Amino acid sequence: MRILGGKWTGSILWHLKDEPVRFNDLTRLVGGASKKMISDRLKHLESHDLIERTVLETRPLGVAYRITGRGRTALRFLDELRRWSESLPAADASPEVDRARAAAFDAPAPKRKRRKPTKG
Repeated sequence: MRILGGKWTGSILWHLKDEPVRFNDLTRLVGGASKKMISDRLKHLESHDLIERTVLETRPLGVAYRITGRGRTALRFLDELRRWSESLPAADASPEVDRARAAAFDAPAPKRKRRKPTKG
């Protein structure tokens, strides 16, 4: 539980489940967390081999994160938590719970801007 117990850890892993995500896109997906907090959580996940960091050879330089095989095993656990939380009776739900659930599991993928080729 120490590895997955951080406040934003589950949400970060969930957003990396489909494809690599650039740092700035991830900060937009994980609403409510500061860039420093997300950076700290990413370093923690990387140190436990749950995600992998890749430096992109773009201008300006960027980084992207992707989930590893070990991280995918944690997704099964997170998916069970999601299903359990959705099975709770409506009386147990509150607007705060609904907003947190939507932020953690239902955020849309970031829209990627197309860059114009530079003349050179």
